[in-house]
Amino acid sequence: MKVLHDISMSYAGHSHYWKQYLDKLRMSIEETLDRQHLGVTLKSRIKTLESLSEKRRFLSRDSANDDPEIKDLLGLRIIVPFQEAVEQVVELLRQYHSGGEIERKSEKLTFREFAYDSVHVELPLTEPLHLPACCKPVVEVQVRTILQDAWAEVEHELIYKNHFRFPNNEVIRKKLAAINASLSLADMIFQEIRDAQKEMEVWGQERFQAMLDKAGVQIDQSLTLPPPELPQGTLPGIDTPAAISRAEIERQLLAGLKAHNDKDYQGAVRYYTKVLDANPDLYVRSIVFNHRGMAHFMLQQEALAMSDFDRSFQCDNTNFRALNNRALVLRRMGYIQPALECFALSLEIEPKQAEVFFLRAQTLVEIDRINDANVDLIQALAIDPFHREAAQLLAELERR
Repeated sequence: MKVLHDISMSYAGHSHYWKQYLDKLRMSIEETLDRQHLGVTLKSRIKTLESLSEKRRFLSRDSANDDPEIKDLLGLRIIVPFQEAVEQVVELLRQYHSGGEIERKSEKLTFREFAYDSVHVELPLTEPLHLPACCKPVVEVQVRTILQDAWAEVEHELIYKNHFRFPNNEVIRKKLAAINASLSLADMIFQEIRDAQKEMEVWGQERFQAMLDKAGVQIDQSLTLPPPELPQGTLPGIDTPAAISRAEIERQLLAGLKAHNDKDYQGAVRYYTKVLDANPDLYVRSIVFNHRGMAHFMLQQEALAMSDFDRSFQCDNTNFRALNNRALVLRRMGYIQPALECFALSLEIEPKQAEVFFLRAQTLVEIDRINDANVDLIQALAIDPFHREAAQLLAELERR
């Protein structure tokens, strides 16, 4: 009884300090995770006096220790979308928040078992909080996927908090295990889909970078502003140019190109936008829209990228590079026929594009139009006999 009295007095005298500490820690961890753009959800809680007492009884019943140590009086829960983010979060907790002992629930299971899965990380207290004597001076951080969290919540209600024993207990346990196995499989499938998406993102970014590298010199030269005596171009809805000097436009343009080459895509978007706000000649607007679209794409902002590529072509209907980039985004999004139409229009404007013939051939292979793909690959090699990727794909198709 004395132990329970002491615990009760700790709650009465110090629980508001526990909450202040937990809130401050939560905000600090949120800032750390937000910088990594992990898209997590954080929850915090302090065990109630009743819950703590129940856990002491539960642990005492399952061990010879009459006074077990409680590790989760103060708790944080970090819920992530995919399995890959669990280890990322754990590493960030170690690196920035002195993460200590780590417990992986799944490691205690055999390959035949499915049960509650989670990773628990202990964060030592950095301030004296006067916890009950039975509580370890740590904050327990649970890191789970969305599906793991859903299962843990249901399991807690059905099993941990419910003392009623089903007469057909073994059957119920098998059903629960089957549900958990399904959720575990779903988590794995979601991760596989996410991995496939990332592969496509990397492919698209590498392809954009390759095209940019191949055309880099031409693009940089083409961004020279037209002579001052030429009339200012306008688009629908834009009546007058912004009050900004020609020298300032050139400065912002060069800064945007440098940021782009340095892979500072957010900075590039800001500079390109300043150039566009100055309403330069339509020819320049077309190229800058195209560049800004590529920067948006590298930031995985496909909708903004598509809008900029469309506006680029609207400003200059001979800008085949905007069509090529639009086709790449459409292809990655799964819109194969519109992508092929963009490639076709680009080749009508500029027929001597070995890279575009190769890209269209790749796209045709995806929909099993092998004969058409062969024609494009032969054309690519006729323009550039040293196009290694086109030669490799052609040889592969001939072996089929």
